[in-house]
Amino acid sequence: MKKDSKLEEENLRAQWAKLWGKPPSRAVGRTLLQKSIDYYKRRQESDVIKQWEHELDLLVREYKRNPKYLDEKCENLKPGARIVREWNGKKYCVLVKADGFEYQDRLYRSLSQIANEITGSHWSGQAFFGLRD
Repeated sequence: MKKDSKLEEENLRAQWAKLWGKPPSRAVGRTLLQKSIDYYKRRQESDVIKQWEHELDLLVREYKRNPKYLDEKCENLKPGARIVREWNGKKYCVLVKADGFEYQDRLYRSLSQIANEITGSHWSGQAFFGLRD
């Protein structure tokens, strides 16, 4: 039992050293090592949340300046992305290519052309595929 306890403490010391960048004092016991490791991890999670909040604030500010900002961002879909839309109980999948959009093994210049083909009526491609209101 003591061997397991000693091994666990050495494991905690190694983990602590990895996180904090230096070995802990020998005077620090197992309980304090564990609490310190838990604190470090919570602090890191908090930093990630703060970063997300900051990025969200930036998006909100941009949107307030230009309500079309988020729509314009959607136009920059990267090649390889898939756009999926369900229409009248059937799923439709479009592959974004560098030179257009691939749908049913054909290349189209715009999403609107594909939306029109799917629905049989005039649609904004971005609206039909949910990329803007």
